[in-house]
Amino acid sequence: MSAPQISTRSGAITAPSLPLRLTAKPSRVPNWSLRLISPLALLVLWEVLVRIGVLNGGVIAPPSKIPGTVVELWGTGDLQAALLISSFRAVSGLLIGASLGAAFALIAGLWRTGHHGVDPLARLLLPIPATGLITLFVLVLGIGEWTKILLIAFGTFFPVYTNTLHGLRSVDPKFVELAAVSGLKRGGLIRKVLIPSATPSFFVGLRFSVSISWLLLVVAEQLNAKAGLGFLLTEAQRYFRTDIIVTALLFYAILGLLSDAIVVGISRLVLPWRKEYVGS
Repeated sequence: MSAPQISTRSGAITAPSLPLRLTAKPSRVPNWSLRLISPLALLVLWEVLVRIGVLNGGVIAPPSKIPGTVVELWGTGDLQAALLISSFRAVSGLLIGASLGAAFALIAGLWRTGHHGVDPLARLLLPIPATGLITLFVLVLGIGEWTKILLIAFGTFFPVYTNTLHGLRSVDPKFVELAAVSGLKRGGLIRKVLIPSATPSFFVGLRFSVSISWLLLVVAEQLNAKAGLGFLLTEAQRYFRTDIIVTALLFYAILGLLSDAIVVGISRLVLPWRKEYVGS
């Protein structure tokens, strides 16, 4: 089929065909199965490298040992307890950090005095790595659960704050003018224009925060943890159980992926009108 022709005085102009689309073509292969290809390929490559001797199986356990290790840890109950405790720490820190990030972003984004009062402090603390605060947190709070949770909260605060504030500050002024012409008061402007416009940016920041929460959990659970996946890692290092180390790291990754999938699912429910480019 030829491209459409547009007639003009100077002749026919061929209109360019645009390959961009916002909805994916129907496919016989589910998207989730396509997303498994690269992780499975990595596991197969890992197994092959161990089998042929490129990687030392005594130092780095092959993926084929993971199922047996999972059964062993599940049988003793250690894995279930570790998953529950680690999930509690990560989710608690994420909820605190993300809630504060969204609240302070609203204060800084909706009021000029709030912006001048909140944003300079946030920008001052932003370059400080969360891991650099471990010693200070331990000195002030001791080696306990709150130290781990607040360390995660500190790291997850900034992606939500920065992205939500950016969403609020990026609202097209024409929408604000249209709302004013339509008779919307300050409260209606916030509820019907500003917050809906900033919600996609909030979810972008939340996805970053979810990833950061699990990254910081690995660090936090090295602080004299008596339970959790970090405790399993520490004990495995002591007894040189590389199969347990690999299994614990794998579950960190799985929990992170599940958390990200939950956030994506919630964002699609909250923002059903939002479409994205899915590739050609």
